[in-house]
Amino acid sequence: MSLDVDATLARGYTAPGQYIELRAPRGNGYFVLAGSLGDPVWELLVRNAGDAADALFHAPIGTSFEVTAPLGEGFPVERATGRVLALAVVGSALAVARPIVARRIAEGAASRTHVYVGARTAADVPLADEVAAWSVDGVNVVLCLSRSSGELERAGARKEAGYVQDVMRRDVDRLGPSVLVFAAGPEAMLTAMRDLPRATLEVVTNV
Repeated sequence: MSLDVDATLARGYTAPGQYIELRAPRGNGYFVLAGSLGDPVWELLVRNAGDAADALFHAPIGTSFEVTAPLGEGFPVERATGRVLALAVVGSALAVARPIVARRIAEGAASRTHVYVGARTAADVPLADEVAAWSVDGVNVVLCLSRSSGELERAGARKEAGYVQDVMRRDVDRLGPSVLVFAAGPEAMLTAMRDLPRATLEVVTNV
Protein backbone atom coordinates (compact mmCIF):
# COMPACT_ATOMS: atom_id res chain seq x y z
CA MET A 1 0.00 0.00 0.00
CA SER A 2 1.16 3.57 -0.63
CA LEU A 3 0.41 6.75 1.29
CA ASP A 4 1.16 10.24 -0.01
CA VAL A 5 2.50 12.41 2.83
CA ASP A 6 3.72 15.98 3.08
CA ALA A 7 7.39 16.91 2.92
CA THR A 8 7.71 17.52 6.66
CA LEU A 9 6.58 14.01 7.53
CA ALA A 10 8.67 12.53 4.71
CA ARG A 11 11.87 14.10 6.07
CA GLY A 12 11.32 12.29 9.36
CA TYR A 13 11.97 8.92 7.72
CA THR A 14 15.72 8.75 8.20
CA ALA A 15 16.53 5.10 9.01
CA PRO A 16 15.25 1.71 7.84
CA GLY A 17 13.12 0.08 10.51
CA GLN A 18 11.20 3.19 11.50
CA TYR A 19 7.45 2.76 11.66
CA ILE A 20 4.27 4.81 11.90
CA GLU A 21 1.01 4.63 13.78
CA LEU A 22 -2.01 4.85 11.52
CA ARG A 23 -5.38 5.79 12.97
CA ALA A 24 -8.53 4.38 11.43
CA PRO A 25 -12.16 4.59 12.60
CA ARG A 26 -12.15 1.00 13.87
CA GLY A 27 -8.75 1.12 15.57
CA ASN A 28 -5.11 2.06 15.28
CA GLY A 29 -2.20 0.05 13.94
CA TYR A 30 1.59 0.20 13.57
CA PHE A 31 3.25 -0.30 10.19
CA VAL A 32 6.92 -0.41 9.22
CA LEU A 33 7.94 1.94 6.43
CA ALA A 34 9.03 -0.17 3.48
CA GLY A 35 10.18 2.36 0.90
CA SER A 36 13.13 4.67 0.27
CA LEU A 37 14.27 7.04 3.01
CA GLY A 38 12.75 10.50 2.77
CA ASP A 39 10.39 9.50 -0.04
CA PRO A 40 7.09 11.47 0.06
CA VAL A 41 5.25 8.26 -0.85
CA TRP A 42 5.29 5.89 2.10
CA GLU A 43 5.09 2.23 1.17
CA LEU A 44 3.60 -0.19 3.70
CA LEU A 45 3.52 -3.98 3.60
CA VAL A 46 0.01 -4.70 4.87
CA ARG A 47 -1.40 -8.02 5.97
CA ASN A 48 -5.20 -8.20 5.96
CA ALA A 49 -5.39 -8.75 9.72
CA GLY A 50 -6.47 -6.25 12.36
CA ASP A 51 -8.74 -3.23 12.28
CA ALA A 52 -6.29 -0.64 10.89
CA ALA A 53 -4.85 -3.14 8.41
CA ASP A 54 -8.34 -4.08 7.24
CA ALA A 55 -9.21 -0.40 6.81
CA LEU A 56 -6.10 0.14 4.68
CA PHE A 57 -6.63 -3.01 2.69
CA HIS A 58 -10.19 -2.10 1.71
CA ALA A 59 -9.79 1.69 1.39
CA PRO A 60 -10.48 3.17 -2.06
CA ILE A 61 -7.66 5.16 -3.67
CA GLY A 62 -7.73 8.70 -2.32
CA THR A 63 -8.87 7.79 1.20
CA SER A 64 -7.27 9.94 3.90
CA PHE A 65 -5.83 8.55 7.14
CA GLU A 66 -4.29 10.20 10.16
CA VAL A 67 -0.68 9.06 10.66
CA THR A 68 2.12 9.94 13.03
CA ALA A 69 5.62 11.03 12.12
CA PRO A 70 8.08 8.11 11.80
CA LEU A 71 8.68 6.45 15.17
CA GLY A 72 11.74 4.68 16.57
CA GLU A 73 15.42 4.99 15.77
CA GLY A 74 15.44 2.32 13.09
CA PHE A 75 18.57 0.34 12.22
CA PRO A 76 22.07 1.90 12.10
CA VAL A 77 22.63 0.78 8.51
CA GLU A 78 25.81 2.86 8.18
CA ARG A 79 27.47 0.47 10.67
CA ALA A 80 27.14 -2.30 8.09
CA THR A 81 29.48 -0.58 5.61
CA GLY A 82 32.32 -2.95 4.77
CA ARG A 83 30.86 -5.75 6.91
CA VAL A 84 28.88 -8.91 6.37
CA LEU A 85 25.25 -8.11 7.19
CA ALA A 86 22.51 -10.61 8.00
CA LEU A 87 18.87 -9.53 8.06
CA ALA A 88 16.47 -11.71 10.02
CA VAL A 89 12.80 -10.94 9.35
CA VAL A 90 9.50 -12.74 9.84
CA GLY A 91 6.30 -12.20 7.89
CA SER A 92 5.43 -8.58 7.20
CA ALA A 93 8.63 -7.48 8.96
CA LEU A 94 10.14 -8.17 5.54
CA ALA A 95 9.28 -4.50 4.96
CA VAL A 96 12.36 -3.61 7.05
CA ALA A 97 14.63 -5.43 4.63
CA ARG A 98 13.54 -3.62 1.44
CA PRO A 99 15.41 -0.30 1.86
CA ILE A 100 18.40 -2.02 3.47
CA VAL A 101 18.79 -4.56 0.66
CA ALA A 102 18.38 -1.83 -1.97
CA ARG A 103 21.19 0.13 -0.33
CA ARG A 104 23.46 -2.91 -0.06
CA ILE A 105 22.96 -3.76 -3.74
CA ALA A 106 23.67 -0.14 -4.73
CA GLU A 107 26.87 -0.22 -2.64
CA GLY A 108 28.07 -3.41 -4.33
CA ALA A 109 27.66 -5.37 -1.08
CA ALA A 110 25.03 -7.87 -2.24
CA SER A 111 27.33 -10.88 -1.85
CA ARG A 112 28.04 -9.86 1.76
CA THR A 113 24.34 -9.60 2.54
CA HIS A 114 22.26 -12.49 3.91
CA VAL A 115 18.49 -12.26 4.28
CA TYR A 116 16.72 -14.85 6.45
CA VAL A 117 12.99 -14.74 5.77
CA GLY A 118 10.68 -16.54 8.17
CA ALA A 119 7.34 -17.90 6.93
CA ARG A 120 5.15 -20.96 7.34
CA THR A 121 5.65 -22.14 3.75
CA ALA A 122 7.34 -20.77 0.65
CA ALA A 123 3.91 -19.76 -0.65
CA ASP A 124 3.50 -17.46 2.38
CA VAL A 125 6.63 -15.38 1.70
CA PRO A 126 5.56 -11.76 1.08
CA LEU A 127 6.82 -9.91 -2.01
CA ALA A 128 8.04 -13.19 -3.47
CA ASP A 129 9.06 -11.66 -6.81
CA GLU A 130 11.19 -9.02 -5.07
CA VAL A 131 12.81 -11.62 -2.85
CA ALA A 132 13.65 -13.71 -5.91
CA ALA A 133 15.11 -10.59 -7.60
CA TRP A 134 17.42 -10.05 -4.60
CA SER A 135 18.88 -13.49 -5.24
CA VAL A 136 19.45 -12.62 -8.88
CA ASP A 137 21.30 -9.49 -7.75
CA GLY A 138 23.64 -11.59 -5.62
CA VAL A 139 22.03 -11.40 -2.18
CA ASN A 140 22.09 -14.64 -0.18
CA VAL A 141 18.42 -15.36 0.54
CA VAL A 142 17.37 -18.11 2.94
CA LEU A 143 13.72 -19.06 3.37
CA CYS A 144 13.18 -20.37 6.91
CA LEU A 145 9.99 -22.42 6.74
CA SER A 146 8.21 -23.63 9.86
CA ARG A 147 5.86 -25.85 7.83
CA SER A 148 7.90 -26.87 4.82
CA SER A 149 5.73 -28.95 2.51
CA GLY A 150 7.98 -29.75 -0.42
CA GLU A 151 7.10 -26.79 -2.63
CA LEU A 152 9.32 -25.75 -5.48
CA GLU A 153 12.26 -23.56 -4.47
CA ARG A 154 11.97 -19.83 -5.01
CA ALA A 155 14.48 -18.88 -7.67
CA GLY A 156 17.94 -18.52 -6.20
CA ALA A 157 16.83 -18.90 -2.58
CA ARG A 158 18.00 -21.57 -0.18
CA LYS A 159 15.19 -23.28 1.71
CA GLU A 160 15.61 -24.50 5.29
CA ALA A 161 13.17 -26.06 7.75
CA GLY A 162 12.76 -24.25 11.05
CA TYR A 163 12.37 -20.82 12.57
CA VAL A 164 14.68 -17.98 11.57
CA GLN A 165 16.58 -18.02 14.87
CA ASP A 166 17.18 -21.78 14.63
CA VAL A 167 18.43 -21.62 11.04
CA MET A 168 20.76 -18.74 11.93
CA ARG A 169 22.11 -20.67 14.90
CA ARG A 170 22.97 -23.51 12.52
CA ASP A 171 24.54 -21.02 10.10
CA VAL A 172 26.91 -19.29 12.52
CA ASP A 173 30.00 -20.90 11.00
CA ARG A 174 28.76 -20.32 7.45
CA LEU A 175 28.35 -16.58 8.10
CA GLY A 176 31.90 -16.14 9.38
CA PRO A 177 33.28 -13.88 12.13
CA SER A 178 32.07 -10.42 13.16
CA VAL A 179 28.69 -10.49 11.44
CA LEU A 180 26.22 -7.66 12.06
CA VAL A 181 22.64 -8.88 12.38
CA PHE A 182 19.52 -6.73 12.08
CA ALA A 183 16.42 -8.54 13.36
CA ALA A 184 12.73 -7.61 13.12
CA GLY A 185 9.74 -9.74 13.99
CA PRO A 186 7.73 -11.15 16.90
CA GLU A 187 9.08 -10.69 20.41
CA ALA A 188 9.75 -14.43 20.89
CA MET A 189 11.94 -14.43 17.78
CA LEU A 190 13.80 -11.28 18.88
CA THR A 191 14.46 -12.75 22.32
CA ALA A 192 15.92 -15.89 20.74
CA MET A 193 18.01 -13.81 18.35
CA ARG A 194 19.54 -11.86 21.23
CA ASP A 195 20.66 -15.19 22.71
CA LEU A 196 22.68 -16.21 19.64
CA PRO A 197 26.47 -16.52 20.14
CA ARG A 198 27.66 -12.96 20.71
CA ALA A 199 31.31 -13.82 20.07
CA THR A 200 30.45 -14.24 16.40
CA LEU A 201 27.28 -12.22 15.83
CA GLU A 202 26.40 -8.68 16.83
CA VAL A 203 22.63 -8.64 16.97
CA VAL A 204 20.67 -5.37 16.74
CA THR A 205 16.87 -5.23 17.02
CA ASN A 206 14.66 -2.20 16.61
CA VAL A 207 12.58 -3.08 19.67
